[in-house]
Amino acid sequence: METQVRYKKKVFVTPKKRVVSIFLVDDDLSYLYPLGFYLQKNTEHLVYCYTSGEECIKNLHKLPDIIILDYNLNPEPPDTMNGLEVLKEVKVAMPKTKVVMLSGRETFSGVVESLKLGAFTYVIKDIEALTTLKQIIETISEEKPKKE
Repeated sequence: METQVRYKKKVFVTPKKRVVSIFLVDDDLSYLYPLGFYLQKNTEHLVYCYTSGEECIKNLHKLPDIIILDYNLNPEPPDTMNGLEVLKEVKVAMPKTKVVMLSGRETFSGVVESLKLGAFTYVIKDIEALTTLKQIIETISEEKPKKE
């Protein structure tokens, strides 16, 4: 469905926006909030920031399209979930949700394990991470059907 906008007797047809709901889950606040701020600049992104896996799981009712999840979530206190445990829970509850694993360290075993558990991809927290995440989000949002 399209929306018509009238401007000085001319009619411009613009497609309705596809709003992409994104969960950011990272216990490193110095990374979480700047990334959240960066992604919220795009008005087509609805961004939620969480500092623990439990918060993420409790809010799955908000139906995220994408979850950007820290692989190395700090399990403090010891009964909290790490990144892989959160990934497993998300894939059981919402198998179609795209989960992007994010890590400051690249380990081959971590990448393989994440992908085996259903992660969409694995991104390293480096200088290129913002650009990479932006491209991934654009790709996923193009797959999402337009709202009518």
